[in-house]
Amino acid sequence: MGLFNSTVLDVIIGLVFVYLLLSILCTAANEWVAAITKRRGKMLEKGIHQLLEKQPTKPNASPDAFWTAFYEHPLLTSIKHDKNHPTYISPRTFAAIVTDLLTAAKPGVVKYEDLETGAKDLPEGNVKKSVLALVQRSNEQLETAQNAIEGWFNDAMDRVTGWYKRRTQIWTLVIALALTLFANADTIHIGRQLWTDPVLRAAVVEEAKVRAQKPRPTVSVEYKDEDDPTNPTVTRNEGNQLSDRERDLLGQMLGWHGSFRENLGWSTLLGWLLTVLALSMGAPFWFDLLNKFMNVRFAGKSPDEASKKPEKQDAKGPRA
Repeated sequence: MGLFNSTVLDVIIGLVFVYLLLSILCTAANEWVAAITKRRGKMLEKGIHQLLEKQPTKPNASPDAFWTAFYEHPLLTSIKHDKNHPTYISPRTFAAIVTDLLTAAKPGVVKYEDLETGAKDLPEGNVKKSVLALVQRSNEQLETAQNAIEGWFNDAMDRVTGWYKRRTQIWTLVIALALTLFANADTIHIGRQLWTDPVLRAAVVEEAKVRAQKPRPTVSVEYKDEDDPTNPTVTRNEGNQLSDRERDLLGQMLGWHGSFRENLGWSTLLGWLLTVLALSMGAPFWFDLLNKFMNVRFAGKSPDEASKKPEKQDAKGPRA
């Protein structure tokens, strides 16, 4: 028979399907942990502190005086709720606060010269060096200078995003380990079940076919309430929801049977390790891989492509 429609392919599809479902559970748990630990707000605060630290506002002032003044500015205090750090600050707000702090001695309409003079009047520090480097390349245009400050902030936020992703990856490993041990998600044991039980294997492949037709699991973070940037809205699409049938199949393949000592062995430890490493790849990875194997399983057509009618094309090619 070859690989097509073979037991080997079905077992692989079954394992990928299990990894996908467990990864979705890990994603949900990770978002819950992020909300409890206020991870987004803390990472943003760390990024801003790195930008504004080591900058006194006056001679003999604290090295963090500028950073402290930034957080005491009304534009920032107005978006704090219950003393929680905002999880989002717009580049425009950041530039407005920095500009206002630098031109505090010049009330009224601010000009480019006021901004440059305010930066020059600061004692030596990180903010003074950075702002002067930015504004002195703006052709003495205030708007261009403020755009440069916004760009400075955006570059810093790119680093914060990298920090957040690395921290999320660490939490993913911790959650994957906890979930694997709690559910006894032993890859080797699951593979044996799928290999020896044709009824279970067929049911898993059939449900994997249904799963492949669902949207790719994604999680988006939006700030729908502009007055409350400390409380982002985390949106999950249909692909992040497990059906009752999927939960039932997971229950048949996972779980503890007998005492802990009876379940423990070298193969179990290896099976747990394989599962943890697999879950660290994330749900989108396993969803994409599942679709590739389903394409092979159904001779090059994905489950939902078989029922689609070919689209009409014009001289410029298929429509977007």
